[in-house]
Amino acid sequence: MNKKDKITLILIILYSFGVTKAQNNYLEPVSGIYDIYDFQFEYYSKVRKVLFKGLTDSPEIRFQIMPSFTPENVLDIEFDIEKNKYYIVYHICEKMIWYNDELDKIKVYKYKSEINKESVELIKRLFEIAIFQSRFTENDRTGIDGENYYFSIYKYGMKSGTVWSPSEKTNMRKLVDIGLNMIELVKHKDSIVKIENKLQDKIEALINSLKNKNVMLYK
Repeated sequence: MNKKDKITLILIILYSFGVTKAQNNYLEPVSGIYDIYDFQFEYYSKVRKVLFKGLTDSPEIRFQIMPSFTPENVLDIEFDIEKNKYYIVYHICEKMIWYNDELDKIKVYKYKSEINKESVELIKRLFEIAIFQSRFTENDRTGIDGENYYFSIYKYGMKSGTVWSPSEKTNMRKLVDIGLNMIELVKHKDSIVKIENKLQDKIEALINSLKNKNVMLYK
């Protein structure tokens, strides 16, 4: 068995743990560099080098998607202090970084638009609540395919939470869908991006749902 086959086997074993039922209700904390395998560290380093090229190290929010079999992609909202403006930025690789030894040949498609401050504050509030409710789980997991979703905000340093392919109609699925809605906004808008009423209602409803599940945190 060659090195790539071994890594694939390890990934399948790891992914076989999939997602817990509890994860449908909240994110899990993101592991640090001391909690991951060497091959994961190498892979994540490649992702940062290729996918994150040109992005700030301290975005207001970050929504990163790490699929099993399709290209990696990331959405950032960043603040330009010189222009006093917010920008929404989306990067997606033409090919997967995983299993690719020719990183310098990977094309990254990039989208960028200005976004209004009110929209930034709303989406950051949602991410903040979800991330600060992150917790570890001891439940068994199932599933071998899907995507890892990472949610991050900058608040006294980067704070992050993650979820693996949450079930439909759960809070974490709604959170993922809102992130995907934000991606569609920047991909199909040339003017200033603004969260319109329908998406705003979804975000506010999810904020209330998350807060109601953790009333003591928000008194």
